[in-house]
Amino acid sequence: MSTATPPTQTPDRQPGSSAGPQSPSSQSPQDKRRKRLASYSVRNMVLSVLPVGALALVWWAIPFNPSEPVRPHVETEATAQYVAEQSDFPVWVPQPPEEWIPTVAWYEARYDEMPTWHISYETPEGEYLALTQAADVSDRWLDEVLRDGTEDREVELTGPDGEQAFMQFQGPRPSNAELAWLLGPEDTGGSTVVVHGTAGALAELPEFLESVQARD
Repeated sequence: MSTATPPTQTPDRQPGSSAGPQSPSSQSPQDKRRKRLASYSVRNMVLSVLPVGALALVWWAIPFNPSEPVRPHVETEATAQYVAEQSDFPVWVPQPPEEWIPTVAWYEARYDEMPTWHISYETPEGEYLALTQAADVSDRWLDEVLRDGTEDREVELTGPDGEQAFMQFQGPRPSNAELAWLLGPEDTGGSTVVVHGTAGALAELPEFLESVQARD
């Protein structure tokens, strides 16, 4: 006797079911909303990165010239105000036009350990001109500021107190005191003022001195 093999039954499919992927028309509203939000997120991210990229491109396109020195900021006004507050004599403060570039401004015991006010500029013509001032100066202080220069002659120059007789000095070349002009304590209210610089700054000296204010 042979035994019959029962036929294989195929599971019933529910109406509307499909073995393949769903068509776009059959996607639920939630799926459509998620895809739309994802699309917006990508677009917003791209739009937010564009300005940063544009700025980076502009920065990269700016030519860099290594021959142009980067000048540090010199705080002339705050330093001058501090010197005026600490000193018992009128402090000479140059205030030349903006074409004059300040290079240093300090108040230190740098010359013969004596508190000294010093400020220097690069002139519009590219020369060097500075003002150095202190009270009760010593011969060593003078030698260091004047670079061991020698007396030349008296010259009439106009400063904060009008026209006065300065002693002109000739210093070593090259140096920051190739020419110097000194005014003593009897003419400044108790201090010694030395204006000094490169020889080429002689033509710009009157403009520099006329900009000086004496601060008590």
